[in-house]
Amino acid sequence: MNLKQMEAFRAVMLTGSVSQAAKQLFRTQPAVSMMISSLESEIGFQLFERHKKRLYPTPEANYLYKEVEAIFNRIQDVSQTVQDIQNKQYGFLRIGCMPGPSNFFVPDILADFLEDHPKVQASLQTRTSDAVVEWIASNQYDLGIAEMTKHQSQIGKNQMFELPCLCALPADHPLAGNEVITPEMLDGQSMITLHPDHMIFHDLMQLFEASGHRMNVRLQTRFFIPALKFVERGLGVSVLDPLSAYSYTTYAQPGKVVFRRFQPDVFLRIGLMFPADTPASMITVEFAELLRKRIEGVIDHPEQMLAWGE
Repeated sequence: MNLKQMEAFRAVMLTGSVSQAAKQLFRTQPAVSMMISSLESEIGFQLFERHKKRLYPTPEANYLYKEVEAIFNRIQDVSQTVQDIQNKQYGFLRIGCMPGPSNFFVPDILADFLEDHPKVQASLQTRTSDAVVEWIASNQYDLGIAEMTKHQSQIGKNQMFELPCLCALPADHPLAGNEVITPEMLDGQSMITLHPDHMIFHDLMQLFEASGHRMNVRLQTRFFIPALKFVERGLGVSVLDPLSAYSYTTYAQPGKVVFRRFQPDVFLRIGLMFPADTPASMITVEFAELLRKRIEGVIDHPEQMLAWGE
């Protein structure tokens, strides 16, 4: 039983006549009759009886019709799925994200994306950068957002961004009136940093030592969002990436923390990472492009954070 035979049988069942079925299928009446006859020969039982020039389906035909109709409904579903895939409205997007951007920055972007793609499903998991890299390598994520080395940026479709850090200060801090904060200004000031194994801590320490100033680390945290709570309480200042600053300004009340440029530049290098041996889906590529534009927007317009709380 092939698809053309099922199509002819279905058309006869729906229209009640071979002639109407032929018109519906844009075929000749003899061609449809031949397909019905060949189908009956193959399956070994009669499908229709003719009485007074009308066709009447046998009980067996009604049983078969239910199955055939289910097949054609499934074909229609497949056709709709193909159209949804073409329009990037179908699929499952698995995202692994480092902690900082996973608080508010990436969820905001993903929410916008899902609103525009109502049939797309997604998973967003917060992991350390090392875990994101590992899971991307084993194809457990379609897209990863993690700290990246220059070597990793040269693999496959990976994209790296250098995010110039800002300085977060209590709003009433004596240095808050300056537009730019330098290591000289922070000499001996209480600072809240990440742990010594992080690239920003390492680069800051090199800057302070090279300029002959002392970096007074009062508090260390694993991530920047907790560090900003300590800045709120006036326990020190913190040099952090702009995505963490963005996340903080999304939920925090203005008036407690201000952000200033930090010079010389200290960068957080993050990247969009893709499995090396697996082609990216169209929805992955589209979401990654949206994410890229938003990250570049933060890099190109730091004044949004600098003006926050003023």
